[in-house]
Amino acid sequence: MGLPKYDSMTARKMIHAFVPISRFNKGEAGKIIEEVKNDGIRVIVKNNEPECVIITVEEYDKMMELSSRAVSVFQSKEEEEKRKAFIRKIRENVPEPIPPTRNLADTIREVGTIDIDENSVWELRRLG
Repeated sequence: MGLPKYDSMTARKMIHAFVPISRFNKGEAGKIIEEVKNDGIRVIVKNNEPECVIITVEEYDKMMELSSRAVSVFQSKEEEEKRKAFIRKIRENVPEPIPPTRNLADTIREVGTIDIDENSVWELRRLG
């Protein structure tokens, strides 16, 4: 799976993807849903501001599957399973943390603050 190719046809599809909310108010919901099934995504616009996006169930399922893959959406399922097995193996060999004996404020006063880059924070959140 690669990145999508953007060309004039894609730009034209993007322009047609915007749907004013007034079409819903005129009872065209069924027609809009058919457009989504045939032509793809629709962005509902209210007062010239995007309000929501309509996609097919298939596209939603693809997005959910890709979003659950933590490292790279371009990784094969086998690579993803190997990575998960490796993390499980590491976690099996890591002892439980010792409960803290001091409070955080005292530790920060003694040790000071620690600079952590954004990638480290995201990795800690992903593992947590």
